[in-house]
Amino acid sequence: MRKTFAKFVEDLDYRTGLHTGLRKFLYEEIPASSGWHQVFGSVALFLILVQFFTGAMLAFNYAPTPGDAYSSLRYILTEVTAGRLMRGLHHWGASMIIVIVVLHMVQVFLWGAYKKPREGTWVVGVILFLLTLAYGLTGYLLPWDNRAYWGTVVTTKIGATVPIMGPYVSRLLASTGDIGVVTFARFYGLHVLLLPPATFLLIVLHVYLVRRHGVAPAPGDDLAPKKSFFPEQVFKDTVAVFIAFAILFVMAIAVKVPLERMADPTDISYTPRPEWYFLFLFETLEVLKKLPDVVGTVILPTIGILALILAPFIDRSKMVRVRQRTLAMGIVLLAGLGWGGLRSEERRVGKECRSRGSP
Repeated sequence: MRKTFAKFVEDLDYRTGLHTGLRKFLYEEIPASSGWHQVFGSVALFLILVQFFTGAMLAFNYAPTPGDAYSSLRYILTEVTAGRLMRGLHHWGASMIIVIVVLHMVQVFLWGAYKKPREGTWVVGVILFLLTLAYGLTGYLLPWDNRAYWGTVVTTKIGATVPIMGPYVSRLLASTGDIGVVTFARFYGLHVLLLPPATFLLIVLHVYLVRRHGVAPAPGDDLAPKKSFFPEQVFKDTVAVFIAFAILFVMAIAVKVPLERMADPTDISYTPRPEWYFLFLFETLEVLKKLPDVVGTVILPTIGILALILAPFIDRSKMVRVRQRTLAMGIVLLAGLGWGGLRSEERRVGKECRSRGSP
């Protein structure tokens, strides 16, 4: 029996190279300094796969048209086996991905792992982070409840403030008038047709670049004996993935996902509320309310994105141990304090959102 199985594996490997490729992947050498701080990438990849799976499960019973979308979602929650669980995993998984991706980027930034020759790996990672935000932005409308409708009104109004390109953005999103069937179709198409293949291709490129250049070793460990990716690092990644999924599963069961009444375009008294990861943007608009909206909606976010992309090209210094990267620690701390300081009471933000989203 063992010989038959060995012969099968040998024949399969001869025709596909699968066994050899898997062994090369698992037994790749990584720096001796690799450890728990490098599990975030694997957790992020796992959570993206969870999103793809749960999104597909929801799509089997989802009607992608206004009105019907709300009714089909109610059907999923009340009639479909494990429908409420699938929606909970999908909803809270979206937030967890953003948390994990941010932690992954912070870890890479603090360790200086974006330095030459890994600049391309970092840039692709930044683009993947922007795609995760795009998923949240385009998926927000799909439940077609009041919260989704009026939040999207605010989003499209902000898009219209882009200098020169504002009218074209409005046409692209079909938001020159009321939010309706065409707008819904555009958001749905972006969410399920364009973003997933783009994400898949960028993930493949990102993993390839990580494997191409290897994991960045800590300074001084270049000449230290390396270790195999399997089994030690695989074990750590698996434990981290298990913990992340356990937290997500508990949240999907214990924390109810909000679903308000069906979208009502005539309810102009409704107070929109952005998702927590976009709340800082609306707080920025409130802080800068004496300046043109374009400063907070376009200029500052663009500067922030460019700063992230150009970080490895600006920081050309040699790699040093993380405890010596005081400037990087200061930047992360300042960014964290700024983000936290911009968050305040939801009611005040909601009033600002309504004033910016009203016709």
